Amino acid sequence: MKVITVSNVAGGVGKTTSAHAIAVASVEYGKKVLLIDADPGAGLTFSCGIENPRLSSLEYLSGEFPLESALLKTTERFNFLPASTRLSTLNIDESITAERFREAMRDFDLVIVDTATGPNRLATYFLALADLVLIPTTLEILSIRGALHTRDFATSSGHSRLPYLLITKETNPLDVEIIATLKGSFALLEPSIRNDVLVPDSQQQGSSVLTSQSKSDVAADYREITYSLLEALEIF
Repeated sequence: MKVITVSNVAGGVGKTTSAHAIAVASVEYGKKVLLIDADPGAGLTFSCGIENPRLSSLEYLSGEFPLESALLKTTERFNFLPASTRLSTLNIDESITAERFREAMRDFDLVIVDTATGPNRLATYFLALADLVLIPTTLEILSIRGALHTRDFATSSGHSRLPYLLITKETNPLDVEIIATLKGSFALLEPSIRNDVLVPDSQQQGSSVLTSQSKSDVAADYREITYSLLEALEIF
């Protein structure tokens, strides 16, 4: 079992979209996947067509309910641990241990965690657990600044590997100098994810763009990125 934690302290960079798309693509590649919404805003939960679940990541992480009680099986064939605003009440000091978390996840090939915008202790928990930290970012300066802060945040949380950077919402070919600069701080994933209005349209339908627009360019981008991530994690 491997864990990908998707994080950026900056907002609007495609964290939720990327976590959802990579989960769907991983299932297409034959992996048994658990997707976790670890954001009290529950944007990923909403994007999966769910609102106000009876049990959520709060009830599991607090130890109140076992994992199987809170899990949902989606039509996109991944298992899902949804979130709700109740997650904001979690006392991370009283949450289940990392060892207990990993033991519960042993039957999955891949666990993908979508975290909240901004530094927070729940993100720290999942960054420390991660086998791979994925930082989506646009090329806007505040997004890149957030990516750099997230890299440092991951290191201070105990993650020792170089984070992977995923450029999202690309509208123009990447500048060679920008690529060289980013490669000095991250493991840069290619290709970038092209900007596409199909993404918000698919979220309104409660599905990933890989499901609603499976032949689109952006779906192809995410499949290629997912293949690279699975190779990096050695689960192919």
